[in-house]
Amino acid sequence: MAISIRDVTFEDVAVLKYALDYELELMVEKSAVVVAALVSLNGQVLASYVPDDLDSNMYRLMNLVRGNIPVLRKEITLAGIQQSIARYEAGNVVITRVGIGELLLSALANTSSVTQNLPQIYRSVQILSHISSQKPITKEELAEYGEDVAEELAELTRRLYAGLETKGTVGQRKENEETLEKFESVLGNVVGRAESEMIMVASINQLGISAKEVEPAQWRQLIAQINDAVEPKAGRYYAEMVGTQLMDIITKAEEMF
Repeated sequence: MAISIRDVTFEDVAVLKYALDYELELMVEKSAVVVAALVSLNGQVLASYVPDDLDSNMYRLMNLVRGNIPVLRKEITLAGIQQSIARYEAGNVVITRVGIGELLLSALANTSSVTQNLPQIYRSVQILSHISSQKPITKEELAEYGEDVAEELAELTRRLYAGLETKGTVGQRKENEETLEKFESVLGNVVGRAESEMIMVASINQLGISAKEVEPAQWRQLIAQINDAVEPKAGRYYAEMVGTQLMDIITKAEEMF
């Protein structure tokens, strides 16, 4: 089995969302499923793949199924149902449990065989469960699955990386990580390593953002938050010195990119 992968983790919210969307896209490409959606038991859509040319009947069908999620939740919770098939005039919907709190909705036209498409649905369920549990995709993890699931996980990884590189996500995250390491080094020289980490975490949380998702326009806000945190601990002189050094890091980064 020839598999070429890079290690991927799903701790980053943006990467997690892209991975779920890409897997649903793969499922639609490899089966007769027309629309796929991953929803929580309260009806929230976590990820979906809907083709641009979706006809009105299938659109109404998916809305009807979403409206029935509260009833399905009761059935699943009380009876421990793992899968059900709902047949409507517009088509068939296979509802499959993914992990503990998610459902995969797979909509097919009436002319498509549900039975013939179940293997791909089951394969996607395993992959969606793997992603949702935030397990990494490594050769060791792939070894735990059958060949068909491992191959699709590897294919998903390649598509995910290509998509993220196109969007600039991977490169931006790497730049952010390098910048944050420089910030912590400057802070560590003034307040010590342990205090530096606490200040960084608190300052980022105050902005309501993820450390790996700092946008270019937010760096100056972050520096201001850090200055406010340093001054009570080290005094105004050192706070201003830290602010100047951090601003130099950002200025040089902007010149490079």
